[in-house]
Amino acid sequence: MSIVVFSLAAISVNAATLVLVDGSRIEGNLKKIHNGVVYFETGFAGVLEIPQSQVTTLSSPEPVAIRTESGEVFQGPVVSTTPGQLTIESSGGPVSTGLGSVTSSWEPGEQDPIVAEREAFLEGQLRKWVYQAGVDIRGSDGNSDIFGAALNAEAVLEGPADRLILYGSYRYQETQGVRSEDEQKGGFKYTNFFSQKWGWYVREELERDTFEGIDFRSTTAGGLTYRFIQEERMSLEGSAGISYRYESYVDANQDSDGFAGLDFRLDYGWQFADWGQLTSFVTYNPTFEDFGNYLIEHESGINMPLGTSESWVMRLGINHQYNSEPSGGREKLDTTYFARLILLWK
Repeated sequence: MSIVVFSLAAISVNAATLVLVDGSRIEGNLKKIHNGVVYFETGFAGVLEIPQSQVTTLSSPEPVAIRTESGEVFQGPVVSTTPGQLTIESSGGPVSTGLGSVTSSWEPGEQDPIVAEREAFLEGQLRKWVYQAGVDIRGSDGNSDIFGAALNAEAVLEGPADRLILYGSYRYQETQGVRSEDEQKGGFKYTNFFSQKWGWYVREELERDTFEGIDFRSTTAGGLTYRFIQEERMSLEGSAGISYRYESYVDANQDSDGFAGLDFRLDYGWQFADWGQLTSFVTYNPTFEDFGNYLIEHESGINMPLGTSESWVMRLGINHQYNSEPSGGREKLDTTYFARLILLWK
């Protein structure tokens, strides 16, 4: 019994104390003061966030670091006997200041929250590269003999005001021993945001799909981008502009052609759980000459981290590619279901 009483007494002696304007007295541990909020750790409710204006006295037998409005920093135990005032027992002697003049406070060995906030802001202004490479293999044997593979790579350089995406992919499939897909694609998209919501973009995409009879296809486009939703766990971004599509064909008897048209795209992302993220996009590219001549592509997938690693991700998804006027009497719609192993790094 005496041991328990002694332990409780020791905790009380070492605890920091807050007294609020309503007379409430709270004991615990002062974590920090930042942006007018006192972060105070208690044993009964975790870390409380208390407006600094609601605190009348603050005492801490354990040393704390305190920055005042003048920019000076003092470290030592804190004593507060007069409401609105405190005294820091620093190594250079006692220093008295008003509680309202404290701009920040932190535990010894930790970082000044003002400095940490400034460094985080500067870090956020830097452009950063993020890379990913993925591979998926699909197949079946028996009634239908199918083998398919796809390689995908992407590099994104992004800052607070612009974004550059470089990408490339290769898809191949055989059905019953006959090639049923052979597509190579690569391109870039640059977006510059001149406000929090609005931006402009330019993009270029090159493609070769011998199964669809496309020997070479290039799409050049530019226009405006708008961020409909920009939240920590959800984003929705749309773009609209003008495009020019050029196509030459595997069939030498079919003349090359060029099409001016429109360029639309929607990108959606949703982190619906710690273990899952939904990503989706859809593009629509009609021509001015004939709005019945258009291309549509849609892809949706769910990303799931493998174990505790942030570098390895499994994506399960579906891809649709629709050409309203395919060459050589081929099918208009291509649908692919995939399981893709992705490696992410910075």
